[in-house]
Amino acid sequence: MVSTTPTTVSISPISLSTAPTTVSTTSTTVSTTTTMTTTAATMSATTTKTSISTTPTTVSTTATTVSTTPTTVSTTTGSTTPTMVLPTPTTVSTTPTMVLPTPTTVSTTPTMVSTTRLTTLNNLARQNYAVKVSGLTFTDELNNSSSNLYKSLSKEFKTLLEDAYRSVQPDAVVNILGFTNGSVIIVHQVVSKKLLTSNEITTQIKNLSPKYKTELLPDDKIPCHNEIYGTTNYNTTAEIPCENQPGVKKRRCGENGKYEKELDFCISEEINNILQAVNTTDLETKFSNLLQQLSNVTDVVNIITPGNIQAVVTILTSISNVNTTVNETDVENFLQTVSRVISSASIETWKDLTNTQNEDNPNPPSSQLLQSVENFNTHLKLQNDTLHIKEENLELRASSILQHKNTSFNVTFANFPIEKYSNLSANVFISAEEFEDMPPNVTVITIAYQTLIDILPNTTIFNGDFLINGLVVMITLNVKKPVNINMTFSPRNRTLDLNTAMCAFWDFNGNGTWNDTGCTPEINGENIICNCEHLTSFSILMSPDSIDDPPLQYITITGVAISIGCLVITVIIEAIVWKHLTKNETSYTRHVGILNIAVNLLVADIWFIVASAVTPGTEACTAATFFIHFFYLALFFWMLTLGLLLVYRLLFPFHILSKSTMMGVSFIIGYLSPLIISIITIGTNYPRNSYTREGACWLGWEKEYPLLAFVIPALVIIAINLSILIVVIFKLLRPTIGDRSRENNQERETLKQVVRSIVVLTPILGLTWGFGIPTFQKSSPKVFHYIFTILNAFQGFFILVFGTFMDKKIQKSLLKKFSLSGFSSQTKSTSASKTSSKTNHQFRSRRKSYFN
Repeated sequence: MVSTTPTTVSISPISLSTAPTTVSTTSTTVSTTTTMTTTAATMSATTTKTSISTTPTTVSTTATTVSTTPTTVSTTTGSTTPTMVLPTPTTVSTTPTMVLPTPTTVSTTPTMVSTTRLTTLNNLARQNYAVKVSGLTFTDELNNSSSNLYKSLSKEFKTLLEDAYRSVQPDAVVNILGFTNGSVIIVHQVVSKKLLTSNEITTQIKNLSPKYKTELLPDDKIPCHNEIYGTTNYNTTAEIPCENQPGVKKRRCGENGKYEKELDFCISEEINNILQAVNTTDLETKFSNLLQQLSNVTDVVNIITPGNIQAVVTILTSISNVNTTVNETDVENFLQTVSRVISSASIETWKDLTNTQNEDNPNPPSSQLLQSVENFNTHLKLQNDTLHIKEENLELRASSILQHKNTSFNVTFANFPIEKYSNLSANVFISAEEFEDMPPNVTVITIAYQTLIDILPNTTIFNGDFLINGLVVMITLNVKKPVNINMTFSPRNRTLDLNTAMCAFWDFNGNGTWNDTGCTPEINGENIICNCEHLTSFSILMSPDSIDDPPLQYITITGVAISIGCLVITVIIEAIVWKHLTKNETSYTRHVGILNIAVNLLVADIWFIVASAVTPGTEACTAATFFIHFFYLALFFWMLTLGLLLVYRLLFPFHILSKSTMMGVSFIIGYLSPLIISIITIGTNYPRNSYTREGACWLGWEKEYPLLAFVIPALVIIAINLSILIVVIFKLLRPTIGDRSRENNQERETLKQVVRSIVVLTPILGLTWGFGIPTFQKSSPKVFHYIFTILNAFQGFFILVFGTFMDKKIQKSLLKKFSLSGFSSQTKSTSASKTSSKTNHQFRSRRKSYFN
C-alpha cells in the first residue's frame, strides 16, 4: 500500500550580503509539511537584486471592517520577522457596517507622538503637538466631537494650553484636533507668528494645571490626524471601510504625525463571491468547480491589490485542505491562480502584506501560499507517469518512480521567460538507491518558483545578513522515508562570495523563517550544490506537528534504548524478589501494579520503534498507532489502579478482598478501560481517514482530534492521583486506634511504599506529559519539545530508580538473595546458637532495667 503522506521539501540557497545590493547565492528552502517524518529538503535558491526588508512596521492584518469610522490597531515595531496573514476565510467581511460617526483608535502605546510644522497664510506657523494627561480615562465619547465630554474637555484644555503657550508666544492660538487612548492624549495645533521649540514649552506643559499630571510627547511620536482617517496613535493602523466593496483601507501612523501610504484591502466582488462559497460549500465535492472559477476570475480581475491577494490565499488554503484525490486539471487551475498572484507586478504588494502583522496568525501570507501548494500536491493522483505544467511564474514537474526499472529522479528548471530571472536554473536529483525500500509507485513532485526570490522574507535562524539568491524549489514525495536529495543552483548575483552561501529550508514553525538544519552546501564552479536530510523525533507523541530536528532524534534514540534496558531490569528484579514481597494483599497488588506499569511502558517503547520504521498511511502504521495508544493508556490506568488501592485500604481497613478479587478489579481497570477507549477511537476515526496523522504513525490532530483520546484520560488520571495523594498522606499522618499492632504496622508500611511509588511516579509522568501540552501549538518553542522528549525517553530509567532501587524491601531482598545466601547456609548452626544466646542476654538486660 502506498502511503498518501507526503515528504515535502522546499529549498533555496541564501548568501551572506557583502554589498549594498546583496543577494543570496544559495539557500535550500525546505518547506516541510506537518506530515513529514523523513524529509529530504528539496532546496530552492532564490535571489534578489535589492534586499528584502526584514523589519515589519505595520500591523492590522484583517481585511474585515466593522466600523465606517477610522479605527486604529496597535502594531509592534522592531520585529525582525515579517508577519501578516489573513488567517481564516471568515476574516473578510462582505458588507461594511457603520458604527461610529467619528474615528476610533485603539493603541497599546499611549505615549506615541510626533510633531509637524508648516507655514500657511499670513505667515502664521502651524505646529501639531500632543500632551499626555495622566489621571483621565479615555472613553468612546472622546471619539465623538458632538459628545458633551468631548466639548467639555476641549474647552477646558484649549484654555489651559493657550495660557501655557502664550507665556512663551503671546499670539499663540490652540485648536484641539482630537483625543486618543493612552490615559488621554490631546492632539492639538498651535498657530503663531513664530515656530516654537519643545524646549521652550516643556516646563509650561508639565505645570499645565494642578488638577492633572501632564507631559509633552516627543516630536517624532505624536498621533496622526486627518479628516478621513481621524486621529490615530503613533505606530498604529487606522482603517476605514471600502466604498461599495467588502474590506477596508488602511494607513499606519508613522513618525512626526504623518500617515504612511494607504493600503487597499478591498476585495473585488467576483473574488469575494468565491470566498463566501468556500466558507459555506462542501469543498469535498465543489472544490474543482471553485478552482475553475477562481482561475477564470484571476485572469480578468486586478489581482495584485493587498485585499485580493489576501483573499485568494485564504481561498487556496481552504481548498488545499480537502481530504480527497485531485486530478491534473485541478492542479493546473490551482497553479494558474498561484502564478498570477506571485507575478512580478505584485512583489511590492507582497512586501506590504509581509510587513502587516496579524497577532492571531503571524505567518506571512507568502508562507501560507507556499504551504497551501504543498498540501494540495499531496492529494494529486497522476493519470500518466509524468506531468509537466509551466506557467509564467512557476513550473511543475512530477513523475512516478518504478523501482523495478531502477529509476532515479532528475529534473532541471531553466530558461524562465522574465528577463531578470532568465539566468536562474536548478537541478534536482534523487538517486535510484533512495527509492529501493519504498512502496511501489512513488510520486515525486517538484515546483520551481522564480518570483518567490523577491517575495519570501529573508529572515533566518542563523546569524548574518542573508538574502535569497536562487530559485525556490519545492519537492514533495507521497511516502514517508528518509531521502537524500541533491540540488544544484545557479546564483542570480554572481558577484557575491560563494563561500558565504547557505543551504536552507523554509521552516513553517513560528513566524516562518529560513533554517539550515540538516543541509550542507558545496561549491561546484559557479554553482552551489545543496544536500539535505531530515529526521523525526519523539515529540510527535504529544505535538500535532512533526518536528524535524536531528538533536531530538538522537535524544529519542538514546533515551528509548536506555529506557528499554532499565525496564527489562525492572521486570527481572520484580521476578527475583516476587515471593519475598507479596505476602499480603496490599503488597501483592502494589508489585503487580509496578510490574504492569513497567511492562506497558516497555511494550509501548517497542511499538514506538516499530512505528518509526513503517510507512505512514499503511495498515502497519495504523496497527502501530493503535498499540502505542493502548499501551500508553494502560500505563496510566495502572497508575490509577495504585491510587484506588490506597483509597480502598484506608477507607475500608477491615474489609479485606481476596487476591483474586483485587486482581480482577485491577486488570479490568488497567486493561479493559484503555482497550475500550482505544477501540472507540479507531472505530470512529479510521473510517474518516483521520485516525493517524500525515507523515507519522501516531494519533491524528489535523481533524477530528483523536489525539485527545489519549491526552484527556492521561491528564485526568494524573489529576485524580494527585488528589488521592493529598488525602492519603493526611490520613497516614494521623494514626488511629489499633494501628500499633504488628500486623497493622506492616500494613501501614506497605501502604507507605505504595504512597512513595505514586508520589514519585505521578510527578514524573505528570511533568512529562504536562510539558507535552505546549507542543500542541504550532508556534510552540522548541524547548518544550526538548524537555518533553528527554523526560519521555527516560521514563523507564525513572521507574527503575524510583520504583525499584529506592524500595528498601527490594534492597534487603536483593542483598539477602545475592550477598548473604551462601554465607547463611554455611553458618546456619552457629548463627542459631548466637541468636539464642543473644536473646537470653537481651531478656536479662531488659528485666534488670525494668526493676531498676
